[in-house]
Amino acid sequence: MAVDDVTQPTASRMAAGPPAPTDVSLIGRLMMGLLQILPFVFGLGFIAPLITQLLKRMLPEAAHASWPLLAGLVVGGSWGALANLRGRWI
Repeated sequence: MAVDDVTQPTASRMAAGPPAPTDVSLIGRLMMGLLQILPFVFGLGFIAPLITQLLKRMLPEAAHASWPLLAGLVVGGSWGALANLRGRWI
């Protein structure tokens, strides 16, 4: 075996890519945590107000009551939590 064969990197080593990072910053950990709970946040931030508005439109006498908001938060939060646990919305 020639000396040049030992010192030259092979094509497979070069194609492996950069080494994986060993230390994740605080911002990286926060972003990963946020992405993991994103379905729950979506359920509370989008589905809950949507359900609240639909209930207020369908039942005008409930426009000044607090129960449509509570119902929206319960349904949106539950649906988001189930989507987060199962990994899908349906």
